[in-house]
Amino acid sequence: MLNVEDTVPTESLSFVPELASRTWRVLFFFPRAATTHCQMQARRFESLNPDFQALGVQIVGASSDTRPQHSSFRDLCRVTYPLVADPSGELGRAFGVLEDEVVDGENNLRAKRVTFVLSPDHRVVKRYDDVDPDAHASIVLEDLQSLLRSPPR
Repeated sequence: MLNVEDTVPTESLSFVPELASRTWRVLFFFPRAATTHCQMQARRFESLNPDFQALGVQIVGASSDTRPQHSSFRDLCRVTYPLVADPSGELGRAFGVLEDEVVDGENNLRAKRVTFVLSPDHRVVKRYDDVDPDAHASIVLEDLQSLLRSPPR
């Protein structure tokens, strides 16, 4: 898994245009679009999106779901920030967030609930593991407000 100070792999930047930008980004991985906790997490980020935007921060959500699943999820949660469909697991592997899940006797890969704060130079500034989907967006926003309003060291 990528750690603080690691650089985002180049292939991820080409695979996901939103990650290639030279802005601050919050990339949050969620396990499944059709679950209550994933919907809660997405809605919390959406409700705070204007505050993130005021800081110049782009939110990006990602899961191993398909584009049609993300389209339904976007409509259901009224999400306006980018969602990355990663059914091949390419992005999840690059960030090291995939885990095995058995569904109906079949082995599938799914993303763990992990969030990365990425700097304009594509470094991991902060990583959050096993987050509370209800409170997490507020915690990330508070951390970014402190980080981006602090004088440089």
